[in-house]
Amino acid sequence: MKIAFFTFTRAEYGLLRWSIKRAQGCPDFDVRVFVGGSHIAKSYGMSVNEIINDGVKIDYLVDFLLDSDEPSALSKSVGVGIVSISQILINYKPDFIVILGDRYELYVTIIPALLYRIPIIHIAGGEITEGALDEQIRHSITKLSHIHIVSNERYAENISKMGEEDWRIHVLGSPGIENIYRFKLKSIEELKEELGIDFSVPTILVTYHPVTLETRVTTEEQIENLLEALSYFKDFQIVFTAPGAEVERGIIMDKIQTFVRENPRAFLFKNLGTLLYLSIAKHSKVVVGNSSSGIIEIPSLKVPTVNIGDRQKGRIAAESVIHCGYDSDSIIKAIKKAIEDKNFIEKVKNVRNPYDPYGDGDFSGRFLRVLENISINEKLLRKELDFEVKREEWNYFLKGRED
Repeated sequence: MKIAFFTFTRAEYGLLRWSIKRAQGCPDFDVRVFVGGSHIAKSYGMSVNEIINDGVKIDYLVDFLLDSDEPSALSKSVGVGIVSISQILINYKPDFIVILGDRYELYVTIIPALLYRIPIIHIAGGEITEGALDEQIRHSITKLSHIHIVSNERYAENISKMGEEDWRIHVLGSPGIENIYRFKLKSIEELKEELGIDFSVPTILVTYHPVTLETRVTTEEQIENLLEALSYFKDFQIVFTAPGAEVERGIIMDKIQTFVRENPRAFLFKNLGTLLYLSIAKHSKVVVGNSSSGIIEIPSLKVPTVNIGDRQKGRIAAESVIHCGYDSDSIIKAIKKAIEDKNFIEKVKNVRNPYDPYGDGDFSGRFLRVLENISINEKLLRKELDFEVKREEWNYFLKGRED
């Protein structure tokens, strides 16, 4: 079976890593890996190097991302990508393509796949993020995909209610949790040697992305409020990771870079990679911002998350996640609860992560079982609307059944 994995962002590869590696090691699969977008852009930290260092064979490099966060440039980037992928598919047609998430770059893959009649396996559908364009993108991808891989039963139900046939839906947990089970996270001493930062000093880890559907508070006001709140915690060092390739990314980067220049205990990294990011998170007192990682992965590290604003509004969250508004007072109050409230800190130590429903982090093992049992036939390719939720039909291919 010929399977093509596509990855265009650092976060996306971090989630696909173990599935790609295990599929490449399986003699039943002919795996091709397509890498492009911000992975191969210097301004985003060249995260393609993480893929290479993992020993993952890259079959196609697809350079399509223009160096601008303007809507016109991002739209043109998608167009360039569609042309590039279409040319590759003339000579190489996989049996399936595998995509993950809710980023606009995924249309680069989806549109050619549909026209070439290649079935699409979509990971991480059914989730809710009301404050971001990702919301519409994710649900549109669901309607264009043939197999749905979801994190938990709530998201499976969301997809079923969208009219997707239940046998197409598979509840496997979140792929990002597998990194926490598999990686040996770096110690404080190892991090100091590699990054030159002493993580025995109380640390706040921050990732803040544009809230692309927010109209009440500007991006500039949001990041200024966040930086004002962080300035309140003078005994803490602040580690920032850069936002992704989205409209108004530049506004956030400019403000953070100025803050870092003026604060000797503040640091900015364009691309840490998964292992360093999780290691720093493990040794931080709190993770702050509006990244999905704060909702999905960080609870498994037993570290509090302060989730700001509406970008992640609607996602299921563990009890270790504190939600707050955009104003600096709300952010300060939330951070203080995360680092000072002894009862809350104790609760975090025993928190259950809803994105790890099996409690073993073995996403890739379950995913390979699904791949092994899929048959390409008329039933798979022809989709029918069915709005009745039939839970007993979920995990059809995970159970080893096929027509």
